[in-house]
Amino acid sequence: MATAKPLPEDLAARSFTIREGRLSGISPWRAKAKDIHVPSRGIRVPVGPQQSLLDRVRPYTDLGTPDTVSYYSAAAVHAFKLPGSLAEGRSTTRSNLLHLTRAGSAAPRRKGVVGHRAMLEPADIVILEGVPVTSISRTLLDLAGTGALTLEDLVVIADDLVCEHVRYLHPRTARMTLEELQRYAGSRRPVTGLRLLRKSLGLARVGVDSPPETRLRLLFGRSGLPAFEPNYVLLDEQGTPLWIDLGCPEFQLAVEYDGGHHLTPEQQLADALRNERTVGAGWRQLVINKLDVRNGDDWVLTRVRQALRGQGWPG
Repeated sequence: MATAKPLPEDLAARSFTIREGRLSGISPWRAKAKDIHVPSRGIRVPVGPQQSLLDRVRPYTDLGTPDTVSYYSAAAVHAFKLPGSLAEGRSTTRSNLLHLTRAGSAAPRRKGVVGHRAMLEPADIVILEGVPVTSISRTLLDLAGTGALTLEDLVVIADDLVCEHVRYLHPRTARMTLEELQRYAGSRRPVTGLRLLRKSLGLARVGVDSPPETRLRLLFGRSGLPAFEPNYVLLDEQGTPLWIDLGCPEFQLAVEYDGGHHLTPEQQLADALRNERTVGAGWRQLVINKLDVRNGDDWVLTRVRQALRGQGWPG
């Protein structure tokens, strides 16, 4: 039995269209060999090599139709902090399939694709590595209209997009400013999801480093606790800045969320020093971890209320 000759180097590690294959000298027989997967008509994928989502979806946008990567596929490209099964790809109807939007009378219809139809303005589309993708703002609006994301989920995504700070060793730059997102939402005509998006942007804050910090802040806010500010800057006894995940300046309480990386000996030493600096500045520190969160909102709120009362809160 004849062995299929190697694919051209430029097609050996990425998805490609039948037309690209022909232009590169791949015969119809070679395009049907066992080392090539056929996910959908006109598309060929080399078996084995790992490829990025943009490489995977590129040929779908190069078939002569004006299709744009959108919804959950665009969210993955933009690295949105999606919740649960959506982030981990357990939802076959939303995460694993490719989402494409077409302007016109009909949505894309092909195997492996969830098609959408919408009028996209030029500003709604960005070109990333040659692939048309809905912009961050438009993608957020589309997701808000799916009904699959809660208000809190959208705030988590927005907080991550606008996060910006100069924390020592861990500076971050916003991918979009909160004002830009709010301006976009304010300029749109009423569509499904717009009201929810606007409400989420009203709750978003700059400086939040992780989804658990967002969810804790929102929990505190709807539970009648004093105001907590994300990424609050406290000066220690030496006048050196100390960044707090969630700070309540009124009652001088610092709430820190510690994820799994805080279990290492090096990080535990750093955390102990952080606590000393916080106490030395006249504040109290309360650490909330993953186990606290798993115990539920009531458990977390009881711990925070006790700490606040110890700081003079009359609630």
